[in-house]
Amino acid sequence: MTIDAVRDRTKTVTRRHVDTWQGLEPGDRLTLIEKGMGLAKGAKQVVLCEVVIVDVRTETLRAMAHEVDACDREGFPGYSRTDFARMWARSHGYRSWSEFDLLEIPCRRIEWRYLEAPDG
Repeated sequence: MTIDAVRDRTKTVTRRHVDTWQGLEPGDRLTLIEKGMGLAKGAKQVVLCEVVIVDVRTETLRAMAHEVDACDREGFPGYSRTDFARMWARSHGYRSWSEFDLLEIPCRRIEWRYLEAPDG
């Protein structure tokens, strides 16, 4: 959903389920790819870029309220924080949470910087 934001280097944060990426630390390098699972037989991963992790922390979705540009940094410009939280919760398996409670869902916030310019 945010491939274009990675390609144009505007996405610098992602939030993941709190049970994932537990060993990730600042300084780790990652290769961001288009699709890692469900590739057709013989299909190859498409590399988007290389990044270095600058911050990893566990927080609730409510913490987005402290980031003025949280949705932009996630690659969802124009989204409200509530709309983003609702979309994020649904896409991560949280279906029966009330509007208030969904802001209390914990997530792993991962921030990075790009290692090269968009044109390589």
